[in-house]
Amino acid sequence: AERLAQIGVRRHFVVPGDYNLILLDKLQAHPDLSELGCANELNCSLAAEGYARAKGVAACVVTYSVGAFSAFNGVGSAYAENLPLILISGAPNTNDSADFHLLHHTLGTRDLSYQFEMAQKITCCAVAVSRAQDAPRLIDQAIRAALLAKKPAYIEIPTNLAGALCSRPGPI
Repeated sequence: AERLAQIGVRRHFVVPGDYNLILLDKLQAHPDLSELGCANELNCSLAAEGYARAKGVAACVVTYSVGAFSAFNGVGSAYAENLPLILISGAPNTNDSADFHLLHHTLGTRDLSYQFEMAQKITCCAVAVSRAQDAPRLIDQAIRAALLAKKPAYIEIPTNLAGALCSRPGPI
């Protein structure tokens, strides 16, 4: 939330879902950010694409798998138009794959890396946070790449890490 505010994002576009609810609570708590709810993920990503066109950078937050798949259309549009759009997706808990959990909103496999692999194809940088202490570095890596390349970036944050403590980012 802090880094998004520092780069000039004032409004972020969201579709709430079970994998991003904690993350959305954290973003809502930031005094400089305002959330705009969207009817579906395609509208969410296209609204963010328009915001990036007008303001220079944008962010949208969706849920895992079904949400991100739909948002990928707007991300592809932003890629074609050279717009830094930060797609942030909630994700299953970090232990779900290792514990062989079959989860709703997924492809029904125990391999949960498919969304990340798809995001790598349509962004200049894709990161998946797997430890809270790595979040600041990975988030900065994705945002920096998006701003420098003027292309979308992807950040995946597991549900069980969305509320975890990590070091606060320093100055931009």
